Amino acid sequence: MKTSSFHPIALPFAILLGGIIFSEPTQGASCPAPSFVPAGTFAAGTSPAYTVTNDFNGDGKPDLAVANEFSANVSVLLGNGNGTFQPAVNYGAGSSPNSVVAADFNGDGKRDLALTDAGSGSISVLLANGDGTFQAAVNYGAGDTPRSVILGDFNGDGKVDLAVANRVSANVSVLLGNGNGTFQVATNFAAGVDPLSIAVGDFNGDGKPDLAVANAALFDDPPSISVLLGNGNGTFQAAVNYAAGASPRSVAVGDFNGDGKVDLAVANYGSFVNGQFTGSTTSVLLGNGDGTFQPPLNYSAGAGSLAVVVADFNGDGKPDLAVANDRSFNVSLLLGNGNGTFQAPLNFSVGAIPRSVAVGDFNADSRPDLAVTVDGGVLIMLNTCASVNPAAKYLVSSSNNSPLAGSAITITAQLADANNNP
Repeated sequence: MKTSSFHPIALPFAILLGGIIFSEPTQGASCPAPSFVPAGTFAAGTSPAYTVTNDFNGDGKPDLAVANEFSANVSVLLGNGNGTFQPAVNYGAGSSPNSVVAADFNGDGKRDLALTDAGSGSISVLLANGDGTFQAAVNYGAGDTPRSVILGDFNGDGKVDLAVANRVSANVSVLLGNGNGTFQVATNFAAGVDPLSIAVGDFNGDGKPDLAVANAALFDDPPSISVLLGNGNGTFQAAVNYAAGASPRSVAVGDFNGDGKVDLAVANYGSFVNGQFTGSTTSVLLGNGDGTFQPPLNYSAGAGSLAVVVADFNGDGKPDLAVANDRSFNVSLLLGNGNGTFQAPLNFSVGAIPRSVAVGDFNADSRPDLAVTVDGGVLIMLNTCASVNPAAKYLVSSSNNSPLAGSAITITAQLADANNNP
């Protein structure tokens, strides 16, 4: 048994899933061009907008929660551990849920859910029973038209807090957690125009979680990325805006050049220019480590980029990007070179209207797979990167019941073989 202290960015899956097995890449064990095969589309509600993976019934297999915008509910699909899922069970969640996160909000070791409700301007919190079922939603006020929610410990009390990007009110709502499953009244901080996505990381190395917000500027205002540095007491400094591409819709964090500083990846939807749709790119903003960022480097993706996630898909130890494109009906995979640059995209067809993408090991082969929300459900894409070494794995568990983004935690990792034997 060995114990190490990791920043969340170093082990993103461990922080998010807490107990799910993922591979620790072996040097040199990589495939040059990973591919994905569909394992099936699993039905959810109407207009699935966002999905998150976690273990909701404590069996060590990743499950899915899907926010369904038009059926006003969240679908929970329990994983079988072989790339397939049980039929969805639906729970009411406001009037128009479009983003979801999972964490332990009341300290009982069970993964709860929080969803944005754009229709009512609220956050729906569903406490978990630990067997894959959830209690009725309790709603908390946010700003006008909340579109994205993220987890963090923003006041350093060890309790899970929420930060919410509100599109119409152009601000971020911070709801501090009480540790018993309830949340305090929201405090609002100004962002840019039409904020649609939010991410958390320590951008200036002071140990306090900061926020990055993708501002789509859907009409005539310039699009931007707002960076709000955290004060560590639940408040944030005034936003500083950075240029991105056309209509940024999603922002994610990673260390793309290996310098130990947090960088940003942004999915830019694109726009019509002279009657032609153009400008769908992925922007990478390298962090300077002091809370500021360099000008964006833009990479081609599919058409209508809506979501971006970070993972090492080919096992070379370098972070890669997966981007969901709703106009070209595909997911673009951009392999990282490890120096802050990325290779030309590899595109994988996923069907109509991919709106979000999540990462998990859905068939227990230690490779990061994809869950993509598409029209009518969630498409599972299994990673077939043949050279990723599945023989050595780490069984990862966090040092507390509520892994918090943006703060250092202790990770206990037991080295196991392919059969999970120590």
